[in-house]
Amino acid sequence: MSEFLRNGNLFSLDLSIDEAHILINLVEQLLELLGEGDFNHHYDESDPFAQLMSQLKAAPDEITVPEDSVLLRLLPNAYADPEAAADFRRYTEPTLRGQKQRTLKQVRAALEIIVDEDRAGVVEDLDSEIWLMAINDLRLALSVRLEINPDSFDIFEALSDNDPQKAIYAVYFWLGWLQTSLLNLLTGG
Repeated sequence: MSEFLRNGNLFSLDLSIDEAHILINLVEQLLELLGEGDFNHHYDESDPFAQLMSQLKAAPDEITVPEDSVLLRLLPNAYADPEAAADFRRYTEPTLRGQKQRTLKQVRAALEIIVDEDRAGVVEDLDSEIWLMAINDLRLALSVRLEINPDSFDIFEALSDNDPQKAIYAVYFWLGWLQTSLLNLLTGG
């Protein structure tokens, strides 16, 4: 089973090629969702024109509360008052969205090394904080889509093996296992 490993201050992740593909797929889906209205997701960092275009972000007045429930969970309102929430969002959302995108891109790049070599393997020398943030965002996104609640594990167990939802629930619980594995290493638990 996949798990995070620790050797002194170095962290690694041992996983299969199929698990790497699953994580890459999830990361790319979340990057796509976070990229809505933000050119940063779509540009090649080595392209000078793309770098220039990435700086032409939406004017602060154009930033609105996300309609998608996953984005609203990942980029929540900071205040109940709509005006205060809009002001806060206007000044913080581009930075938060960009940070989430950079985190996910770092995880994808590390996973692509394993996939490119077409083998199971170990992602070595990974940044534990980056991976913890990425896994947390992936779990939050899935929890919104699956409408996770205290009865969700019972719902998962009751689903037939042929139900497509069962695989999605399994991925959600697997991400929880990975998150717990890394947290235990970080906290000595």
